[in-house]
Amino acid sequence: MGELLAGVRIEDGAGRQLLCEGHVDAYDICGWPYGPMLVAGDARAQERCDRLRGIARDIALIECVAGILAEARFRKVAVATCTLAGGDADMRHASMLLDAWNLRGVERRAASVLAARRATALIRSRPGEAAIRAIAEALLERGRLTGTETAVLCRRAYGGRQCAFGAWNACWPPTLEQLRRGFLPGVEGED
Repeated sequence: MGELLAGVRIEDGAGRQLLCEGHVDAYDICGWPYGPMLVAGDARAQERCDRLRGIARDIALIECVAGILAEARFRKVAVATCTLAGGDADMRHASMLLDAWNLRGVERRAASVLAARRATALIRSRPGEAAIRAIAEALLERGRLTGTETAVLCRRAYGGRQCAFGAWNACWPPTLEQLRRGFLPGVEGED
């Protein structure tokens, strides 16, 4: 069986030829190299904006690592294989995020390790594992998913639960145990 490399045609379970692109559309949340986003209002408004951008950066850094780790787990291959086979764009984005924070040396390494630990806890959780499997199977079958289709698969994996937009803002950062349990803030019955 050949490697699923970016841009390589593969055959799905039904014998159809698919192209593995591994491309995710996103937007720039780091503002690099332009500096912090300034908002109108008092210092409290600026502080809130800075906190929300920090949370968005944390999440984006976790996402950069999680895709590679999830692919490696699903395919049962080394993380390095997935990084070299299409994860290089994710790693460049992660580097850009760390550059935007002006992190160097030990701080940069600590942020990267924490993102990897959070991503690992997320994808090894029961709902995370179910979401990865569902998304991977859908991608192998169809070759492409929209954000809405991916959200539906994730919601199913989390037992129909979904937190409200911005719900993590009040309780960020999550503990590794919360991620392992599949915790979602603002969902009835969750602590």
